[in-house]
Amino acid sequence: MCRLLAYVAPAPSTFSDVIGFDQGAAFQRLARLHADGWGTMWLEETGRVGRHRHAGGGFRNAELTNYLNGPRARAAVAHLRLATGGLSIREENTHPFVARAADVGLAHNGSILPVGDLRSLLAASSLRECDGATDSELYFALVRERRADGLDLGDAVTATVTMLRERFPLASLNAIVLDADQLVAVRASTHAIVPTEHFVERGIVDDDLPPAHDEAYYDLRVRVGDDGSVAFASSGLDTTGWEDLPLDSVSVVDLATVTMRTRVLSTTATGSFAVVDA
Repeated sequence: MCRLLAYVAPAPSTFSDVIGFDQGAAFQRLARLHADGWGTMWLEETGRVGRHRHAGGGFRNAELTNYLNGPRARAAVAHLRLATGGLSIREENTHPFVARAADVGLAHNGSILPVGDLRSLLAASSLRECDGATDSELYFALVRERRADGLDLGDAVTATVTMLRERFPLASLNAIVLDADQLVAVRASTHAIVPTEHFVERGIVDDDLPPAHDEAYYDLRVRVGDDGSVAFASSGLDTTGWEDLPLDSVSVVDLATVTMRTRVLSTTATGSFAVVDA
């Protein structure tokens, strides 16, 4: 279980530029609980997805502070990991996951169990490309398979989430996915159980918990800035004035125009659309 932060901006920017230095600092303080690794990815000028990840904790980590204040990019994602299910804390299991071609990356907040059932959905070639042992990387591999079928990123993510919602109704599929053309935010966790037992294991409970680490834990919110930037954040920040993404939805931000389209998923693959100019 993890924390997500992301943005798309009209011009190269940092997290602090888009949401403010204090909000970036608040996100880093969430690493006191989500202490099992951190990572960032961003869109380079070449169109490749750059990445840095670290298997250690991010709380008061100067390197993470530096990444929240740079490098400047049109789009970027930050992730804090809370390992669950006995998965080991090592770099290969640390988000974001980026394809070997560096053309797409994913950061996930949730779990998809049982992992064996998830693995069975993948082609052998996709499994060979996985470096770690997480369900999140398998989720990413499924997205890459749909993208290799010729779908753009938004449609590839939507097809993957639609399938996984049907097969794993208790999973949280919340994620941010990035390529050279789109940033995709998934809020699909309606029936997921808040991992309160893991909070207790860390010794951080009740009044010591960050904001909204209760039934709102899987909320994912969006804010459109005065400059046209679009930011996404999971719970734990001061999101006064931000809007909740719809339950069971996939939001696609076009990087060229910085406009957002949100698809609310139904029980079928079609769903309904709401288009928002950002």
